[in-house]
Amino acid sequence: MNKKKIRQKLKQKAINRIDRKYIGFHVYRSANESLPFIFWERLTDEPIPDGNFNDPAAQLGQRFYYKLTQVDAQGNESAPITPQTTYTDHAGNQFEQNPLVDFVGYNMYRSADEDIPLGQWERRNKEPIPTTEYKDEGVESGEIYFYYVRAVDSKGNESAPGEVIRVIRK
Repeated sequence: MNKKKIRQKLKQKAINRIDRKYIGFHVYRSANESLPFIFWERLTDEPIPDGNFNDPAAQLGQRFYYKLTQVDAQGNESAPITPQTTYTDHAGNQFEQNPLVDFVGYNMYRSADEDIPLGQWERRNKEPIPTTEYKDEGVESGEIYFYYVRAVDSKGNESAPGEVIRVIRK
């Protein structure tokens, strides 16, 4: 092959690479992580540019799995990738997705004294809380309280304690 043909091939490869520049992502969802990807449901009609996606149709208490594909300018999609999944609480703190398969909910613990052993804190709920939202009715205005959570599985086993947070009731 002569130098001119090699140069033309390299130039064409570079043009193809530029033409295939990724413009965004398609989001796919499945309730079964082991289902072949071809059967996953695509949730986006148009590519989303940054990969951030809020699934408004996800049902509370049901676990879903998500994958992304990169989309180029011609609409071609890459192989699926598993995104890093996080959630943000009301205060703007970001947390990683809970990896428990048989996750039931959370147990919420409270204390007015941060320094007593965690095992002595008061559990605030009778049954596991299915979401990351909790309103503690038994608090005094202006008082400082400390909280932590433990994830609970279907057998009642608890995870290690989460981070202790400080709350001032208004």
